[in-house]
Amino acid sequence: MPDSLDAMREAERLVREATERAEAIAAGAGDPPPRGYDVPGASGERPAFPDVTALAGLLDAARGALPPELARQLAQALRELLIAIRAVLDYSIERLGQAEEPPPRVEDIPIE
Repeated sequence: MPDSLDAMREAERLVREATERAEAIAAGAGDPPPRGYDVPGASGERPAFPDVTALAGLLDAARGALPPELARQLAQALRELLIAIRAVLDYSIERLGQAEEPPPRVEDIPIE
């Protein structure tokens, strides 16, 4: 039992450290550009999607520290999340296609 308790404490420590690193990365993403008109990420200083980058960093840090079964469960959960996002995007794209207005009704008027 002491081994599993130590392993749990180590896992909690790793998750806490990864969360702190991700929050630190995300906190620096809200600063305005240095000259006020630069596009963030265009000069290579910051990533274009800091939230996704922080999440990817957290997953990379946790990947090596997780037991194989938990890593499989996490991969399955991520797969299901991506499938759900894809379904939402497909639905949104389909609704955008339906939002087009029908062509206006045209009526011929005879000229005498």
